[in-house]
Amino acid sequence: MKNRQRSLPKLIRVLAVLGVWCGVLFSALFFPGEAKSTGKDVFTRESLYYRVFVKGIPIGEQVFRVTGEATYEGHPVYCIQTELRSYPAISLLFRYNEKGLLYLDKEGLFPRYSLREIEEQHRERREEILFNPEKGEVIRIITENGEKTEKAYPLPEASCLDNLSLVYYLRTRPWEKGDKTFFFLTPNGPVEVEYSYLGREKVETPLRRFTADKIDDPVSRITVWFSRDEKCYPVKISVGQSAGTIISLLVKLE
Repeated sequence: MKNRQRSLPKLIRVLAVLGVWCGVLFSALFFPGEAKSTGKDVFTRESLYYRVFVKGIPIGEQVFRVTGEATYEGHPVYCIQTELRSYPAISLLFRYNEKGLLYLDKEGLFPRYSLREIEEQHRERREEILFNPEKGEVIRIITENGEKTEKAYPLPEASCLDNLSLVYYLRTRPWEKGDKTFFFLTPNGPVEVEYSYLGREKVETPLRRFTADKIDDPVSRITVWFSRDEKCYPVKISVGQSAGTIISLLVKLE
C-alpha cells in the first residue's frame, strides 16, 4: 500500500506533462519553429475528451476545449481551456485537479498567455506564462504556498510555444513542411530537440479506429498519434516513465 501511495502522485504528475500531456502537468516550455499562418480559421469550437490509463487501469480524464476567439493585448487569439483530474475512486490515495487557459495567437499559432491552476491533495500551485515576442522575452510566474517567484527568459527568433500550444502547432503537420526541431526550455535555458516522424499506424480508441501519424520526442519520451483527417486530432498520447507508461486515449469529440 505504501508503494502504491508513493507511485500514484508520480504518475499523476506525469499526466500533466501530457497537458497536453499536452498541458497539463508540463511546467516546461517548448520552442518549435514558427508556424505559418493559413490565412483562415485553423481551429473552430471543439471539445476533446480523453481517458487516462496506467498499466491498462483508468486513473483519470482530460479535456481540451477551443471555446472561441478573443483579443488579448490587441492581438486576435483562440481561447483554449483544459482540465486534468484524477477519478474520485482513487481520491483516498491521491487527488489531483488541474485547470488551464491558453490564448493562442490566431495568426502565428504561438501562445500569448497561458495559465495553470493545480490542486494536489492539500497543495495549491498557480503558474502563469506571459509570451511577448515583440519584446523578445517570456516570463514565468509561479505562486505556491503564498510565495511568488518570477523568471524571464530570452526568446529565440522563432515563435515560442509551450506544451499545450505545441499540440495545436503539431496539428498543422509541420513534419510535412520539413520542420523537425524545436527548443525545450530547461531551468538552464532552451535546449534544441529533434522530434521524429515514425510513419502511419492504425490506432484503436474507445471512440473508434483512426489512421494516424506517429510523432515521437525522445527527450521527454512522449509519443503522440495525430489523425490523418482534416482536423488532425491527437487521438493517443504515450508518456514513458520508470513507474510505468501512461496512455491517454480519445473517447469523445464535440
